[in-house]
Amino acid sequence: MGLRISDIVATLILNTIHSAYTADHILSCDAHVLDQCTGANQFCNQTAHECQCIKGFIWVGDECVDPDVDPSEPHSAAAAVIAIFTIALVICGLYLVIRKYNLVEYARQKINARRNNDVMYEDVMIGQDDPPLSP
Repeated sequence: MGLRISDIVATLILNTIHSAYTADHILSCDAHVLDQCTGANQFCNQTAHECQCIKGFIWVGDECVDPDVDPSEPHSAAAAVIAIFTIALVICGLYLVIRKYNLVEYARQKINARRNNDVMYEDVMIGQDDPPLSP
């Protein structure tokens, strides 16, 4: 019994998955080299040779954060400012387009044309019993 291609492919896939999973969780560092732990509020533990959070901080994802601070707060002000400016830009754009193409006057003309109650000859005379056009 020799190795089949499917066995080799399965082994390669499993090794790749295993190495990708362990690479995310191993944060090795050397205490003698500066700036090994690139995240804020982290330090290199000399005994474990891994990056750890400073006292009072906890791991969230790949960085250390203060548990008392809401991480969504800094973005809420930026989101409000962006939303306000976007709405203002849309309103200004609509105003300029309406003014340029005189859309208000166009709409008034269309409404008045529909409301006009002038009775036309074609509206009254239906069918083949039209009178002759000659006098």
